[in-house]
Amino acid sequence: MQGHISGTYVRLLFEWLNEKGHHAEQVLQRPCPELDERIRIPFEEWRVMLERTYQITQDPFFGLEVGSRITPRHLGVLGYVSYSCNTLGEALLRLQRFEDLVHAVNDMKVNFDGDLILLQWGAELGVTGEFADQTAQSVLVSYVRYLISPDFSPVWMSFINPTPSNVKPYEDFFRCPVKFESNMTTMAFPAMWLAKPVAKPDPVLRDILDRQAESLLQQLPANDAFVDALRQAIHAAIHAATPNLDIVAMRMHCSPRTLQRRLDERGLKFQILLDDARLQLAKRYLSKANTSLSEIALLLGYAEQSAFNHAFKRWTGATPKTWREKNSSMVI
Repeated sequence: MQGHISGTYVRLLFEWLNEKGHHAEQVLQRPCPELDERIRIPFEEWRVMLERTYQITQDPFFGLEVGSRITPRHLGVLGYVSYSCNTLGEALLRLQRFEDLVHAVNDMKVNFDGDLILLQWGAELGVTGEFADQTAQSVLVSYVRYLISPDFSPVWMSFINPTPSNVKPYEDFFRCPVKFESNMTTMAFPAMWLAKPVAKPDPVLRDILDRQAESLLQQLPANDAFVDALRQAIHAAIHAATPNLDIVAMRMHCSPRTLQRRLDERGLKFQILLDDARLQLAKRYLSKANTSLSEIALLLGYAEQSAFNHAFKRWTGATPKTWREKNSSMVI
């Protein structure tokens, strides 16, 4: 299976095994990685390490305990930048943007279902497996609790994997109903949590770390003609109300498949580039008091204002109206 995870993330498993009295390096048959997100562990090797852990512990729910140990240092720059954000919404936006620094397998998708936010993972690159998903979702929920409140609980969870012999350990850990054999692995929680403040926001440090994370993520030459042309094509597609990969590929004079391959070569994601472009334009339009929210939605290629409102709140943790009121004097 394709994909990789960072050395900082893998250390969670080493530390947990050592705490349980096992010699982690012997069990996992490799040295403990340094706390450096630049260290990449192929996902298949991670899956082997999880299987070895199960063989030595015979605990089918060990991933819940491993994930509960999460701290910012295990997520590297992504951990520290999210910990410096103002709200959970801001932190989750960084998680989506910089996810590949830590866990580059199937992409996280963010959707709305009424008043609920859905964080979802499919199986585009393959099914990651029970232990990997168990650990990853435990990390996510535990880290949200770390950031904003130990009282945080999803409304429901679902996993792609088969139903285990005992669901109760999942329900006890996540404090909500948990379904299995679903089309997507999903964490659903009330949208109102997006506005919850992070314990220790630091906007100055956040901006510094944003830049550092961006540099680590992209690792592109200083001048990349392809990326420059791609961003121009995305902006043009937004203005033409056709912001999708097929149309952008046509503007780039290549097939969608070729465009996707070139994005993959650079570690870039089309949806994240599109969201970034829309966010920049949205802030520019919102700084102009004479442009209505419905007009801005149309200018950004949304068929409905509600879709724009949901997207903007996901990006910033605030509605467009609230953001405009707080930044009315800002010039972009």
